[in-house]
Amino acid sequence: MVEQATEERPAAAPRMMRSGAASLAALVALGLTRLVHGALVARATEPETYGLVGSLVAVSTIASLLLPAGLASAASRFIPFQQGRGDQGAVGAVDRMLSRLGLAGAAVLGAGAGAVAAFVYDLGALDVLQVVLLCVTFCAYTVQKATLYAFGEVAHYAKLELASSVLAVGSTVAVVLAGVPLYLLPLALGYGLFGLAGWARLRRTRSEIRRGYGRGAVPDRREIWIYIALACVGTVCASGFLQGTQLLAGAFASREAVAYFAASVTLVAPFYFLPRALGMVLFPAMARAHGAGDAEAVRAQADISTRALLAALAPLFVGAILLAPEVLTIYGSGVYADGAPILRLMLAGTYLAVVPVAAVNSLSSGEHVRVPTLAAVAGASTGLVAVALLSGPFGATGVAGGYVLGTAITAGIPLVTAWRLLRMSWFGPVLRALSVVGSALVLAAVLDHLDVGAVLDVTAALLGAAIGASVLAGDLRKLWRDGRGRPATPGSGDAA
Repeated sequence: MVEQATEERPAAAPRMMRSGAASLAALVALGLTRLVHGALVARATEPETYGLVGSLVAVSTIASLLLPAGLASAASRFIPFQQGRGDQGAVGAVDRMLSRLGLAGAAVLGAGAGAVAAFVYDLGALDVLQVVLLCVTFCAYTVQKATLYAFGEVAHYAKLELASSVLAVGSTVAVVLAGVPLYLLPLALGYGLFGLAGWARLRRTRSEIRRGYGRGAVPDRREIWIYIALACVGTVCASGFLQGTQLLAGAFASREAVAYFAASVTLVAPFYFLPRALGMVLFPAMARAHGAGDAEAVRAQADISTRALLAALAPLFVGAILLAPEVLTIYGSGVYADGAPILRLMLAGTYLAVVPVAAVNSLSSGEHVRVPTLAAVAGASTGLVAVALLSGPFGATGVAGGYVLGTAITAGIPLVTAWRLLRMSWFGPVLRALSVVGSALVLAAVLDHLDVGAVLDVTAALLGAAIGASVLAGDLRKLWRDGRGRPATPGSGDAA
């Protein structure tokens, strides 16, 4: 039995790498869709209109976090978990329960999002309908995507993501060229295509399970409901806090600042590509390992993934932080460059948010799901208090600063918990990576004060990224050796 497990584990690595590559390609398409959509709308409208569009997208996104995000997380956990136990009847029963809840939740939340948006922003009937459609389709997309992953349909998910992205971008171009204010409709069309095509794909798999194993019974409904509730609370506090910064800016800052936040939230999305792709592959794999009782596989996956995120992403964030004014100018226009301090703080918060992805997955896929949830609640609560205190003297920058502080708590608690539970050696990599990103923030503030111009900003970004990569070179070499199965030289890369 031990020999068989040893033989199968190396074979699983290439499968995970292929799944991760497909996931990354799909998420790049998704992120570029939002990026292109935002850039086209920003250039076709004035900042106030673009800020409103960003706020309406945030309302729809936050609504989807109230139930569909929890259902998606439950699908990613309980379907593979039952597969790991070999109970296909339970797999079908869990899937049936979650998919029905997802459809009902999408309808209710869509109506609620439309009502809230109409009341807060005084929208017309056509705009309210766009919000409802976007929320319903995004909710269905959220659950469908996780279910495809739970059943191992990674390649099909990637194809659907690419197809829906093409539809969304093409529709955005058509809307902008036609000059009609239907700026949310292209996104709704893309998510709607994904939801319908994903349902058609899974229909065959569900029929096979039903024919082979009957309808089955849901094992331990109470455990599933508790997990859904915890996942919803955690996701609302973590992801909802990011989307909510746009709404907070509307309450505490100027209309222009709302546009800066909408642009910043869209621009940080590409930095979630790798960690999200990693998480989408890791979470079902870790749940399956927990179901099979393979704790060592969970530990190994969490270790190498966390060290990879720390070392590989830090130089990229350094470059982005130093290029913030130029990125905003290219994205919107010169008037957006004043939002550079906001974008930099949002980038710092994003780095803190993505680093513990593997650690959070290792906890949520097993017996410690309450830890990420409690951390998210603590982080969001602290962040909101910080926003209330900082927004008065610092305006929109204070809102961004509150987001960084809240995210540090949301990310830090799960990372430290997994660090201790799994007995990891992460002190050196964490210290080096945070020092590199923190130094970039300080240097960017100095360059702003000196008003050096675009040429020196670009030069500083290239040099900063290169210096960051050299500081983390030992960690990157160790990752390369570990990925190829070679033993590391004592003291290399992971030294404190």
